[in-house]
Amino acid sequence: MTAVGRHQKFKEWLMKEMDKREWSQADLARYADLNRAVINKLLNGHSATPRPATLEAIARAFKVPVEKVYRVAGLLPEVPENEGVIEEALHHLSQIQDPKRKSAVISVIKALAEEEKKEKNQK
Repeated sequence: MTAVGRHQKFKEWLMKEMDKREWSQADLARYADLNRAVINKLLNGHSATPRPATLEAIARAFKVPVEKVYRVAGLLPEVPENEGVIEEALHHLSQIQDPKRKSAVISVIKALAEEEKKEKNQK
């Protein structure tokens, strides 16, 4: 993908993520602890590939894996959707510090996997 194509994809993704949260440029700048001018440049095409520190700040603000932001910006290769889901699940799991809560998450995942296995066997 060309630099222009990557930038357009990143810009569209950034706008979509902001819209999901009903955030303005100022909101994203505040949550990411970035200058509003940086966000404006990203959205208006006046910036080349964002710096890693900027991408990491945006990932923290959106509470998404930094790898996802790097991929959208074209700095990491795309992954199959299934692997992206695993990456996101691991990111959220790593945010949980309480061992009991982590155990609960694992139990839920195991139960869902077992349920799906049974449904496949019934077909």
